[in-house]
Amino acid sequence: MVGKMFRRSDSAFGAPIDDTVLLLNAEAGQYHALNPVAARIWQMLAEPVSEEGLVDRLQTEFDVTPEQCRREVQEFLAQLHARGLLQTE
Repeated sequence: MVGKMFRRSDSAFGAPIDDTVLLLNAEAGQYHALNPVAARIWQMLAEPVSEEGLVDRLQTEFDVTPEQCRREVQEFLAQLHARGLLQTE
């Protein structure tokens, strides 16, 4: 997924609840709860952003190695895409 721009799917809606975000895929009728780091990624996906942009921002906000951050961002983006919650440009 390197070089692509990512953003939230038009059919996905998020609602903050305490320190998490609850996502709804309106087309599939599925709910997903996000932990604080995933919720931050979801927030950043409000506008088109590259994988590199996500990794760079998260490294400044969380205590994580570049390798771990990249791996976890890639995994989360893949999960969002598989669940119909992510669009690529």
